Amino acid sequence: MPTLATFNANNFFLRYRFTDRYSGATATSPSILSEAERAQLIGFLPGLAFGNYASTQYIVWDQGRRTLAAQALAEPDGVLPDILCLQEVENIHAIRVFNDDYLGGHYPYSLLIDAYDPRLIDVGLLSRFPITGVRSHIDDVDAGQRIFSRDCLEAQIELPDGETLHLLLNHLKSKYVRRRAGDTDAEYDARVLVSHNKRLRQAQAIADYIDERFENRQTSALYAVVGDFNDTPLSPWLAPLMSTPRLTDVLARHRPLDDRWTYYWRSEGRVSQIDYVLASRALRARIDARVAADAAHTPHIERQGLGYREISGATGLILPSTVRLRHFEADGVTPVPANVPPEVRLDFRFGRYPAVMADWHDNISDHCPVKVWF
Repeated sequence: MPTLATFNANNFFLRYRFTDRYSGATATSPSILSEAERAQLIGFLPGLAFGNYASTQYIVWDQGRRTLAAQALAEPDGVLPDILCLQEVENIHAIRVFNDDYLGGHYPYSLLIDAYDPRLIDVGLLSRFPITGVRSHIDDVDAGQRIFSRDCLEAQIELPDGETLHLLLNHLKSKYVRRRAGDTDAEYDARVLVSHNKRLRQAQAIADYIDERFENRQTSALYAVVGDFNDTPLSPWLAPLMSTPRLTDVLARHRPLDDRWTYYWRSEGRVSQIDYVLASRALRARIDARVAADAAHTPHIERQGLGYREISGATGLILPSTVRLRHFEADGVTPVPANVPPEVRLDFRFGRYPAVMADWHDNISDHCPVKVWF
């Protein structure tokens, strides 16, 4: 019974240690120390290890976070997912180091294609099953502009039963827009609208592509659109994906309305669903069958690694005690959909891993892994 998971690893960077030689240098390679000194570079810089993973040559950003993430990804049955889709990873080497150093080398196959995000955060894949086909969409354009800054990475996975699972890994445009000093409301709202429209173009492009890609096979093809969509299910900016009859949000299908949230916005004290596994009809049928056979295989959201704001000095309890669940995030430019469920307060003092309880900074991410059985 294969399993599939998606997880935003939150700034999973490698940092190459600048010494007098670059990683993999030979005895005849030129020194780079003087070049680094001229640029006043100290310590660790972004970079690639080119297959040389000696720990003296790089560091893993937030090592404690990666250790906890490995624990969370194995929940709730103690088994790592067979296929792991990741967002916010710097390069293919970060994925391989994560696998080798934190996941016990569980995955023999890995995939990531560097895209155009200025923060160098990409989407990637680890798999126990062979990756038999790959297509990148980083250079897809609409009206002369690239649609995906972080790729819509398409991978074909050969399953043990001989069938092929097609995955489209995504990390859609963020909703965050920094307000500049001196911005009027109109100027700020205009930039927010640009951001929203980019996410809408991405959602539409994916929906159009699956129509074309799986034409005449919509009832039989096993495929899923997965990842961090950076918006809530009712958002009109995700409507092309969320409303197509080709896809089903498996969290919405199998979990109660107020128990689908995957993301914690600490500064706002809010939670919402922005991480998704959208399954094709054939894949949905397999997931449904697993849930029907064993309720323990209901799509899982792992929250024990999630941080919080602080510990109360008076009671020693987690603060905040409750958080606001938002099914839709209003702003100055987004039309409010009809019949939005009301905001509710959720208990936020659920169990965490001991390391998180000792220090809330030691958390896996502001996102929760989502795992499905099929």
